Amino acid sequence: MGLFSKKGCFTNYSAPAPNPDPSRWQFVDCKQFDGAYVLAVKYLDCSNFEGVKVMVFKGRYIARTVLDPHFSREATSPIARFPPTEEGINMAINLAKSISQSG
Repeated sequence: MGLFSKKGCFTNYSAPAPNPDPSRWQFVDCKQFDGAYVLAVKYLDCSNFEGVKVMVFKGRYIARTVLDPHFSREATSPIARFPPTEEGINMAINLAKSISQSG
């Protein structure tokens, strides 16, 4: 079951964790739009928000083995991150829809 179909989502606000390892993550869910997508992944070395990150990317989803959640100038960098809460997921989806409509 994907993150985008759940009610309540993740609400465990534990202490901050070390930086996530970009090569140690699991796919949770993806919501694709014409010009952007929302990706939810769980970083196995991260404990805040149960390790789950909700990110918005431009373009189409492409499966990969390394996924850095940090912002950079790389084309594969996320353009936004949101908390993995119902409100955060809704904001991420609205941003991805907006990018797709303006595209």
